[in-house]
Amino acid sequence: MEERRPARLRTDVFLTLGGKGTSLLVGLLIVVLMARELGPSRQGVFAVAFSLTLILIHLGSLGLTTANPYLAAREPAHRPQLVANSLWLGAGLGIVLLGIGAAVKAVAPGLLEGLGWTALVVALAGVPAALVAALLQNLLLGEGRLVAYNLIEVIQFALTLAALAVGFWLLDFGVTGALAVVTAARIGAALAYLIALGHKPGRLDTALARRMVAYGFRAYTAIVLSYLVLKLDLLLVNGYLGPRQAGLYSVAGTIADGIFVLPTVVGVNLFPRVARSGQSEQTAEVFRSVAVLYGLFCLATIPVAGPGVRLVFGERFDGTVSLYYWLLPGIYCLGMMTILAYHFAGRGYPTQAALVWFVGLGLNLAINVAFLPGRGAWVASLASSIAYTVLLALHMRLFAREAGGYAVLRPRLREVVGLVRTAFARG
Repeated sequence: MEERRPARLRTDVFLTLGGKGTSLLVGLLIVVLMARELGPSRQGVFAVAFSLTLILIHLGSLGLTTANPYLAAREPAHRPQLVANSLWLGAGLGIVLLGIGAAVKAVAPGLLEGLGWTALVVALAGVPAALVAALLQNLLLGEGRLVAYNLIEVIQFALTLAALAVGFWLLDFGVTGALAVVTAARIGAALAYLIALGHKPGRLDTALARRMVAYGFRAYTAIVLSYLVLKLDLLLVNGYLGPRQAGLYSVAGTIADGIFVLPTVVGVNLFPRVARSGQSEQTAEVFRSVAVLYGLFCLATIPVAGPGVRLVFGERFDGTVSLYYWLLPGIYCLGMMTILAYHFAGRGYPTQAALVWFVGLGLNLAINVAFLPGRGAWVASLASSIAYTVLLALHMRLFAREAGGYAVLRPRLREVVGLVRTAFARG
């Protein structure tokens, strides 16, 4: 297969931003639909089930979601074998994760308060397909095929929204029905990514699999711990404060995910470029400009958050607004940290870059366990903001060592203005 010439960073960022933005909008409509149809308590139960599956996927990925684009970018000749290995490893690991999910329900039922066995099994059934889909989608990223990478995700979200609307309005869906739609969508996405890659599935390449796992393990600690910092709060809120508070907190998290999409898109597109070049200059330049633009964007959400939540979700979710405000400093820090984390992933993920996540997770857990019981979900938001701030400082310290000092991360007004002009220039 002829190697594709990498597109300009600006082109890929705008393409991915368009795809992620569309998926985000459709995803928001999904959350709004479910929140209005299920109410805070049942929305909390759905969010707990969905978050559990996401945590399991990240736990079981073994870092392969990072290894795939890294190897696909650096070794194009191995892409057919990467597809086959993604199918075998994703399906096998996914089956193991089903058992782990059931064990969580049996051993620690308080974390899944309100979630019955039937709904849990339906949710867990989609885990193998979701893991396979994630592995295959990231191969498209490594190949530089951003149209397919984004388009399939948008279609998946759109079909999920349509199926949920039919289910709620015509079939009287509850939590289990909604989870069944999500599982079906995950299976469909896995098949679509496989077709888009265009490689006939083959046998497991054990030598390549060992290399995938070897690279993946370097990133695995960071991937797992970062996601636990992101999503464990919801399970703790549900366990300590109940499904209603978990429902409110889940909506605040959904808004945060929307704000977080800009730096994520930038980081995703930096990753294969760093993997190919191994240089830090482009990362530093992007970080400097995004630090200003993303900060302004976060500040702009403050006056519109309250009216927006009441308009979109209804008065029952008024409590979400204060949770979002407590979380907002963390959203900014997490976004900036993500750019640096993708840079380190492109460099093969140095051990120090992975280990700093233990600090963030430990700090987050300590604050939640000490102060969350008997108080409000605002403690979880505050804990996340504190943890993300510390993690950003640690990532900046590591990058400054590599790049020659903190000065390379200091924003420069001329660069910011130039980036804005270039972004909206023709051609």
